[in-house]
Amino acid sequence: MNKKDIKNFALKLIRKADSHKYDYGHALIVAGSRYMPGAGVLCCNAAMRAGAGLVTYAVKENFLNNACSLSKPETMFFVYENASDILGFIAKRKVSSVVIGPGLQADKNLKKFIEKIIFSVEIPVILDAGGISVFNGKCGIFKKSKAKLIITPHIGEFSKLTNKKPDEIKKDKAAVSADFAAGNSVICILKGHNTIVADGKNIYINDSGAPAMAKAGSGDVLSGILAAFVCIGGDLFESSKFAVYVHGLSGEMSEKEKGNSGVIASDIVENIPFIMRRLQ
Repeated sequence: MNKKDIKNFALKLIRKADSHKYDYGHALIVAGSRYMPGAGVLCCNAAMRAGAGLVTYAVKENFLNNACSLSKPETMFFVYENASDILGFIAKRKVSSVVIGPGLQADKNLKKFIEKIIFSVEIPVILDAGGISVFNGKCGIFKKSKAKLIITPHIGEFSKLTNKKPDEIKKDKAAVSADFAAGNSVICILKGHNTIVADGKNIYINDSGAPAMAKAGSGDVLSGILAAFVCIGGDLFESSKFAVYVHGLSGEMSEKEKGNSGVIASDIVENIPFIMRRLQ
């Protein structure tokens, strides 16, 4: 990524004097579970630190209290039972991006839940973790989506999604990602060392990041940054590659502060604003 591209995108994130919160998007995070409420918390915190104007954590009643106890006071909550509840909330509350998957149990119910949403809305929807794995071997359905889909698998998840062996993917990650993105009408972010971002026409190979980021929750943080940037940046490919870049720089800063082994995902979240200030 060249310096001009970085500067141009970073400037989009600066608040204007006469702006208000809705100018910077409302991110809805459908994530977490009774035993993993923190996945959604990390995602929400990252979205807020990356600049989203409003962030709502959509939860089930059975872990609402746990999620609230872990969350920052700025986080809003929405208790839902089914996809219709989510669609109603999106329509009424001017939601501009959605994350589905971190900490969710991957089963048939989740697959139907996601399908109903992505067939009904036209805003960006980011699928991560359980939101990806429910489509293992059945990803052709992405072509039918009305939503602007962004998927964020690591190599293991991508292998199961596409029925390709990990070694086959590793031989040419860029080409495999590009083919998948073009064939399924999605933006594919293949996470790992030198994360790939592909939309079927463009390919970006990321050069930021650090080994210290190999920790649970790092992917949840990336999804939150994506949720914020796609609300603000306009072009989804540019927003996606910049989110990956900032995520990696935040990881690098965290490693310098905490060392190679001591970084946790929350450290990456807290360094996002410092990276953004440096880039602007």
